[in-house]
Amino acid sequence: MLNKWTTLKITRGWGQMQRQNGIRARSAHKRYISVMRNPVHMALLLPLLGATLFAQSGLPSTRNDDAAAAGHVQRDSTRNTWHATLTGNGAGLWFSAWQVRTSGGAAIEGAFLSGGQRSGLQTVRISDPQQGVEDARPATVFLDDSTVFVVWQRDSVGRNAIIGRVLRRDGTLGTVFPVSDGSAPGMMPAAGRGSAGDIVVAWQDYRNGDVDIYAQRFDSRVAALGENVRINDDASHALQGAPHIAADNGKRILLMWPDNRTDGAWKFYCQAFGTAAENVLIDSAQRKAMTTLISGVWLNEDSALFTWKDYREDHSNIYYRRADLRDASFAPAVRINDDTGDRWQRLAVTDGDGRGHTVVCWEDYRNTEINQRGDIYLQVFARDGSPSGRNIKVNDRDDRIARKMPAISMDGAGGYLVIWHQGEEGFYNIMGQWFRYPDHRDGANFCLTCGEE
Repeated sequence: MLNKWTTLKITRGWGQMQRQNGIRARSAHKRYISVMRNPVHMALLLPLLGATLFAQSGLPSTRNDDAAAAGHVQRDSTRNTWHATLTGNGAGLWFSAWQVRTSGGAAIEGAFLSGGQRSGLQTVRISDPQQGVEDARPATVFLDDSTVFVVWQRDSVGRNAIIGRVLRRDGTLGTVFPVSDGSAPGMMPAAGRGSAGDIVVAWQDYRNGDVDIYAQRFDSRVAALGENVRINDDASHALQGAPHIAADNGKRILLMWPDNRTDGAWKFYCQAFGTAAENVLIDSAQRKAMTTLISGVWLNEDSALFTWKDYREDHSNIYYRRADLRDASFAPAVRINDDTGDRWQRLAVTDGDGRGHTVVCWEDYRNTEINQRGDIYLQVFARDGSPSGRNIKVNDRDDRIARKMPAISMDGAGGYLVIWHQGEEGFYNIMGQWFRYPDHRDGANFCLTCGEE
């Protein structure tokens, strides 16, 4: 049982941490919070800190207050759009969803994009929560060529869960329903699709008094297959960070997450969904908090590429490892970012075309003085899992403005889209850039959310 203290430094106060998690921001002075890693103390503190630290989600109402036809979204003077997610059908159609915060609260919106599309997006309001309820952290996956399943956190006082809804390209919205069973708070969902068309949603879950990874499997019509299942196989009071599900590319569903089992130090594990095998250790070199997220993509039937923010050089860099999951063998961990300074890199994400061609992108602060208001960079990988060429800056402006939380999705022909949120407080929008593999830039940066009216 762990009983050391972990100090969380909130460098810009409660306001920044709340904004990062999709919660209404409040101005405050810099402060420090010490959170005891003893599970008993965690159980006592999490209900108090959950909404602020993790943007937990709440149980849906028994009424269908979200039932509304697709339509345009009204502008708001305090409108922010952020925490965007991105998925593709592999054949030239993409879908992005994001949290929108206005003076009226926080909800989920989204839009379909055809390959290369830069304007004329039809934004759909996916959720319309009641007063006092906030929706955040969406995850999305295609069910078929023109239908997506969107899941998100719903945060309301004392009632927390992961919920979901189906959206068709013609704007038709299905009924909102719970994904987690409501027995405990859930947060930070991820979604993925397997080769048989089955869907898996995973999230952080507190039903056992600690943070575990739970998942729910659905068929292609979003009918639940069985009950919520626990993914991490440790029997300790260890904590598990936010999960990620590898792009399927016609392969098995592969989950991965941060984990501090055994020695209290943070490391990464993975598990192919539905197998009886033990959780597989990916890497144990980094030693920071559960907010150090991991991403991964299948390269072929047996091998995958994992990437994450890493601290083995005493400041954050982006590392990757290639793994053969038949025998859980891993190539050495290698640094991706090619700068020579000590500025930060964080939040790596990756996707591929299903034939081994992959791209990793991340937040990068090499061009800054104080690790704030950075850029989005990417690195192309060849089919053998090795980097090809140098790092490429994605954003085409050099001004110092916040650019955060990239997402990427590539189709089977090698076209890919990178998105991120950009701006300043009160004026964040979702930006995008189209590419063709390996690194051919298709036009300039464009805004997904600036044209809503």
